[in-house]
Amino acid sequence: MEESDEKEFNCIDEANAIIDDVKAHVAEIAISSKLDSSATQIYLNIRTIESATCCVQVTSRGFKIVSSQYDTIDEDKVLKAALLDNDDEGEPEEEEIFETPYALLDKISPRYVESFGNQLCQQLRQLQQMRTEFIEEDEEEEEEDDD
Repeated sequence: MEESDEKEFNCIDEANAIIDDVKAHVAEIAISSKLDSSATQIYLNIRTIESATCCVQVTSRGFKIVSSQYDTIDEDKVLKAALLDNDDEGEPEEEEIFETPYALLDKISPRYVESFGNQLCQQLRQLQQMRTEFIEEDEEEEEEDDD
């Protein structure tokens, strides 16, 4: 990825948009107040509906779980990743980076999928109800015009 792509990424705006998008489907989500954010990365603390916690690094590359505890970067994972990058022998372990917060939550929270699906169904029902009301109003107007 080019350096210019990194600079165009606004972490705080991105983090706030993510929080707004998914807050209804997690128990808690907030920007870490203890880990340093920069122009190219920010950390989110997430507690799933199932009460699992994690700290997620958000960059222009995507979303990566860096620890199972709030405000923490698991140094063992960082060290292991660095060692694997330098190890030419064997298959390096893939560091899992999710393209979207939804893909990350889908992986770590089965009830996220259920919650998201329920919200979507509710919105579809509301849309169907609005459509039905609109059609009924239309039909009433046509009847009045025919009179």
